[in-house]
Amino acid sequence: MPAKYTAGEIAQLARLELRSARRVVRAGSEHAGGNDNAQNRIHDRAQQRWQREAQIALGALADAENELARAEHTLRTARGSEKAAARRARNDAKSKVRRAESAARRYR
Repeated sequence: MPAKYTAGEIAQLARLELRSARRVVRAGSEHAGGNDNAQNRIHDRAQQRWQREAQIALGALADAENELARAEHTLRTARGSEKAAARRARNDAKSKVRRAESAARRYR
């Protein structure tokens, strides 16, 4: 899961680790930790965001593939002057599928 955490979340995690390290220096190793709930909340928030983004990207890919299938069918059935417009629509749909595949690749 590349880029799972935002820069702000990384800073929050680092701040929590630093706070924990200070606590160990001041009070000894028995006072280490205590940040589990905050760290879990940050991790859960990042996980939920990642899943939402994946769902959106994969939905966009499915929509683009459907549009490509419709455009290819239109191109097969087109006659005469409609053929050029259908070909352009198919090429646009192909490029849309390529962009959607590129965006969805990071979630697979």
